Amino acid sequence: MNSRIYDSIKEQLQEILLKKYKVTTELVWSKPHTSDLGDISFPLFNVAKETSKSPQDVGQELISNLSKTEIIEKVELKGGFLNIFLNQNEFTKLTLLNIVSTDVYGKSNSRKDERVIVEHTSANPISPLHIGNIRNSILGDVIGRMYRFLGAAVNFRYYVNDLGRQIAPVIIGYFLLKEKKIKPDTKIDIWIGKIYALMNTFYEIYLAKKEIEKLSIKPISEKSSYVIDEAELEYYESELEKLDTAKQQKERIVKQLRKLNRVQNSLKVKLPQLYLHLKNLLDLKIEDLEELVNSHLAAYFDGRDEVIKKKFREVTESTMSGHTETLNLYNIHHEVFDWESEVAWSGEVDKILSQLDVNGFLRHDGQALLLRNDIIASQLGFKEKYNIKHEIPDLILVNSEGVALYPCRDIAYHLNKLEKFNANYCINVIGKDQQLAQLSVRTALYGLGEKEKADSILHYDYEIVTLEGEKMAGREFEYVTCDELLEFAKNEIDNILENRDYTPEIKKVISSKVSTSSIRYSILKIDPQKAVDIIVKKAVDPNENSGPFLQYSYARALNILEKAPEKDIDVNEIIKSAKDINYSIKNEAEWRIVNLMEELPFVISRALEQLKPDTVANYAFSLASAFHKFYDACPVLQAEDKNSLDTRVTIVHSFAKSLESLFEVMGIDTLEKM
Repeated sequence: MNSRIYDSIKEQLQEILLKKYKVTTELVWSKPHTSDLGDISFPLFNVAKETSKSPQDVGQELISNLSKTEIIEKVELKGGFLNIFLNQNEFTKLTLLNIVSTDVYGKSNSRKDERVIVEHTSANPISPLHIGNIRNSILGDVIGRMYRFLGAAVNFRYYVNDLGRQIAPVIIGYFLLKEKKIKPDTKIDIWIGKIYALMNTFYEIYLAKKEIEKLSIKPISEKSSYVIDEAELEYYESELEKLDTAKQQKERIVKQLRKLNRVQNSLKVKLPQLYLHLKNLLDLKIEDLEELVNSHLAAYFDGRDEVIKKKFREVTESTMSGHTETLNLYNIHHEVFDWESEVAWSGEVDKILSQLDVNGFLRHDGQALLLRNDIIASQLGFKEKYNIKHEIPDLILVNSEGVALYPCRDIAYHLNKLEKFNANYCINVIGKDQQLAQLSVRTALYGLGEKEKADSILHYDYEIVTLEGEKMAGREFEYVTCDELLEFAKNEIDNILENRDYTPEIKKVISSKVSTSSIRYSILKIDPQKAVDIIVKKAVDPNENSGPFLQYSYARALNILEKAPEKDIDVNEIIKSAKDINYSIKNEAEWRIVNLMEELPFVISRALEQLKPDTVANYAFSLASAFHKFYDACPVLQAEDKNSLDTRVTIVHSFAKSLESLFEVMGIDTLEKM
């Protein structure tokens, strides 16, 4: 990456200070908030302190020794600040030549020696992607794009959590329907999501009724084991009230029954046909759903029953095909899909547990095994390295039944994926609720003697996303899918395009590309540590801080260049001869946009260092806003003289190239017409 013009001035000043005063304090520069204070400003207070002189004296010394170059117009001292005014024409020449001379402005090989894994999305493999997932996907995608833009080798991975207990009821329901030749009535992942909501509700009702039976409350004989109606609810509440059982237990059971009744009634309305199909099939064919669920889970965990393995994989792979289709609509792609089950079957989990135990880092509680996080972190320098002051709780790796849990497999998975890709860094984009589990992976690796691998892992968390304040619940089929979200955006865009003079084919392309940019940008522009509430009308509005606003700005720039031949202006020739142009900046709007374009490579580099994709998005909005002010204030094709014409045409061309780079990083499509 090229050094900045500002840095070359800083180096000159630093050299003077070293030679004159032997000063080692590093100068810092910033852009003043007003043009009256110059284009770049250096505070001199710390430097003056080291020299035991006043800022005024140090400043005068710097001014008298600073070489007069073409880039510096004048230098002033004001209130302890050295303010430098740049030659705007020379700065414009250097900046625009840098842009037009590169294939992709800002792209570099500064990270070419880095190999990075970005694991993102990794959503529930038995339901469709919903808007609660899409922030994860977009953030992970853009982080990886930034690394690739700066030359790193990036490996996008998706970890398929196919060992969750909630999967087995879905497998049972899916194949009950398949045997009866009841076919999906919608996209396959959405179909499986419907089965998930229904089967887990039926299963929880079944378990709740069994718990009540253990309290010697007899069920109503003619009622199904898988549903609970209002009459049953009243009956159970009445019977529970008569028992001497602890009040807390009775309140918990009643609360659970009421919730299940509400969820069941909601699903009955939302999914009436599928509800009846599954309920009737369960009543007819399944006598003990709990036993069947447990046997399915045990067989799949074991990994030797090929029939069960095939069933689980058919369902989860079908869901993953739906996920992939959806993600591709959002310009998101994965290279590798890793399966949790394969990690479990590899035998690595037992080896890890054994080694941690030998090293004294597991706490035994009956059959349960807990990772002694705080012991590891304190003894092996983890707390000191990451400045952790609080006690880190132990984490259950093996439950009281002797079953290894998800975090245990996650430790093995990280060792595996880091080795496979030979990665320098591994960024896991996962919600805040997984903080302890993610921290425990790293402490466990310390406990296994794999400090270097542990230090390469970063948990990248983020806040929730909602659609106009609506909350979601996958088990209750209460969510907006990512497919639906795009459709909402397309509908709004279609309304905007209705009276535009475009062919149906062009309208379709615009609608598709703008809807994607709308959602991606509406998520990217918000700090990941703040919640996002998507309002579709605003997200698609080209007059708002939106993706369409950026796409419209790009189309507007191209439109100027396309009209140039009508004025006998050869844009290609101007750009080809850019180094020979007598650059002429006459307007503040011209100076503003050139200044902003110069920042692009450094904005992207800084955004990656800080892992803040919102920095890139908000910079893009500032740049596009500056372009519209430039457009209004500075006629391009009607410029008053040749120097202004050539300068402004080059600015427009450079602006389009700048947006192309930003769009590549943000995963936003360019559009020639809007």
